[in-house]
Amino acid sequence: MKKYYFVLLAFLFISGCGKNQEVLNIYNWADYVDEQILRDFEKEFNCKINYDTFANNEEMLAKLQAGAAGYDLVFPTGYMVSMMIKDGMLAELDKSLLDNMKNLDEKDLDRNWDPESKYSLPYMYGFTAIGYKSDKVTDVVDSWTILQNPKYKSKIVLLDDMNEVFAIAFKILGYSVNDTDPKHLEEAKNLLLEQKKILKKYETTMGKDMLLSGDAYLVHNWTGDLFQVVDQDSTIKIAVPKEGTVIFVDNTCVPKTAQNKVLAMKFINYLMRPEIAAKNVNKVFYASPIDAALPMISEEIKNNPNIYLTKEVYDKSEALADLGEYTAIKEKAWSEIKSK
Repeated sequence: MKKYYFVLLAFLFISGCGKNQEVLNIYNWADYVDEQILRDFEKEFNCKINYDTFANNEEMLAKLQAGAAGYDLVFPTGYMVSMMIKDGMLAELDKSLLDNMKNLDEKDLDRNWDPESKYSLPYMYGFTAIGYKSDKVTDVVDSWTILQNPKYKSKIVLLDDMNEVFAIAFKILGYSVNDTDPKHLEEAKNLLLEQKKILKKYETTMGKDMLLSGDAYLVHNWTGDLFQVVDQDSTIKIAVPKEGTVIFVDNTCVPKTAQNKVLAMKFINYLMRPEIAAKNVNKVFYASPIDAALPMISEEIKNNPNIYLTKEVYDKSEALADLGEYTAIKEKAWSEIKSK
């Protein structure tokens, strides 16, 4: 009888633990974390992670503005952090729980979108490039203008991302990616409308897979995503256009509506462990701001100028900025392009 009594107690104990287990709800970009890191965190901190993904910053923002209050951790790009701070959407970080901030270089803190790093810490950084099938594309790929070449009609895929797509047009026209001149916007819109005639589609999540399958020959995407398919096909190459590109820093942030802010801080702190940061880089092919991770990152990755940017490309490139009220004007132009 005692045996069954203890078995019953054990069952009740385990069931109780399951019910009381903390849950961390994460909203992040697709293919942007080593899944083993999630599993290891769950095990170490006795919790469960729910992981949802978004295709672009605007999609993430729209979902949160529409009332999705269940997320504990989000990963917006710099300009979006600024917008979310202005809208009062982010909670201040509890730095008493973030002792691994010591692994961040000062240059990676207090950025213009969050001058005192109150609401955000850098997660990964990278830039936008062109992935292409070298056995199908017979022209030199060194400029954004290759995406206007009618020779590759219906084999070109651009990101489904307003700011990234307009950045292509602005760079071709010789303007800043953060240009706010209405006349320049009209020029860019007309260029993109003309380019759309030869476009296969705007696609974010599946772009790299379309390149791998041969459905597309030229794909505009973020470098880390492109590198995730390079090893699977030796004909896939990556080029950073000579006009320069968009540099981004994605950040860890906790929404004000988060239900489990403490666990979110623990996860942010976990990501800043050098060995965890290195494991992440080796899996997703984006650069980490954790310099102490470098000795554990593969030589192929840390010495690759298409992952860790060269000064020459860096000097010609820009980070997207929060354009304030002008964003609505840009969104209207983007809607016109998408509806054609």
